[in-house]
Amino acid sequence: MLFNFSIVLMWKNVRNDRKVVHAIWFCIVLHHVMVFLNAYVGYDMIADLPDAATYHANGVVLAALPEIEWKIYDDGKLVAYAYFLGFFYRASASLVLGEELSVLAFILSCVVLVKLADLLDLRRFRIGIILFFGLLPTAVIFRTVTLREPWQALFFLLFVYWTIRLWKQPGILNVSFILMSAFCLAALHAALMYYTVYLIVFSVYWVVYCHKKKSRWGKCVRLLFAVLLIASVILLTQMMGWLVTVGQALEGIDDFRRAAATVQGRTTYGTMLDASSVLGAVKTIPMIFVQYMFAPFPWQAESVSDFHIVLETTLRFLLLFFALSSWRRSSGEVRSCYGFLLIAVLGIELMWALGTVNWGTAIRHHVPGYGVIVLLGAPRLILFIRELQFRTFGQRKVSGELNEQSLHMS
Repeated sequence: MLFNFSIVLMWKNVRNDRKVVHAIWFCIVLHHVMVFLNAYVGYDMIADLPDAATYHANGVVLAALPEIEWKIYDDGKLVAYAYFLGFFYRASASLVLGEELSVLAFILSCVVLVKLADLLDLRRFRIGIILFFGLLPTAVIFRTVTLREPWQALFFLLFVYWTIRLWKQPGILNVSFILMSAFCLAALHAALMYYTVYLIVFSVYWVVYCHKKKSRWGKCVRLLFAVLLIASVILLTQMMGWLVTVGQALEGIDDFRRAAATVQGRTTYGTMLDASSVLGAVKTIPMIFVQYMFAPFPWQAESVSDFHIVLETTLRFLLLFFALSSWRRSSGEVRSCYGFLLIAVLGIELMWALGTVNWGTAIRHHVPGYGVIVLLGAPRLILFIRELQFRTFGQRKVSGELNEQSLHMS
């Protein structure tokens, strides 16, 4: 816990701004309240998440082995996160330790967000971005238990951060960090393995064709490097069995959604994917995406928890609206970076949408991409709130002054 509070001071551009440090610490305190509630008040009662309990139990079992042989796959399943927990549980097979590791992932995500804000010239909005990112109630719950989502969010942010760094400062070191982030992201979920392949290809395309330098020979060299990198990634993924066609992916998604929809629940939304034709897919995918992003709608709310999720989906809608507005109003290099981030985050959200059939699961899957949505949407939302406050309280102040003047005149 002490390490988690102090690690934010390791980066100069973070510790030099006391307000940013205090904002991160405030979020860490709230996260630790949830950690102690989960660990000491009742794990199953506070966070009804069977997956978190399963990962913790698997980590405890692995920690008890005489030696841990690191594995990514085991019996066709990704087990990298369980082995990660097992490695640390060798020091102490404690639920608090596992949850502190999740909080560590959140703190590192905050640091990456601060660095991204600096890269995108959003320095004056860093505190607001941290608070919007760190105080979302459902995200706090999922980031303080032994789930993969906090680490997925971290490595997704790291991937886009190093890609923008590569775009601004080409270098082999940045490429290495991109590939490392992509590998760690792919090791945390089966769907992310496939998405990471396409994310790398799109990122390389963006770096090459949208680079700020227009030198003809430089572009030829970058193009050659991009072709070699993409070919290497495709060959590697084909050898590992990660490469699939769009048709194969849609068929697999359709089978999964039909199987998942057989378990009817109160939060299940009924739209199914039509993978029988291109036209059917084009018609149903937007409906699935909208339901994933914004369900439950107000008329679907039946309980207090539903109304709470409605408020969060409203906030997500506002952040996306202002993110698109920021992209539309920007120009030049800033517009290019915003466009890259929007496509990256909407891509990962679309991936989760295709594999999600209820809003109970959807709120958990929103965690990995939420940081980028906040980064893009929070600055203009903050400006809108300030303008709204100024108009409201400014008019009241002017009205009060006029009444006072008229009173003196009378």
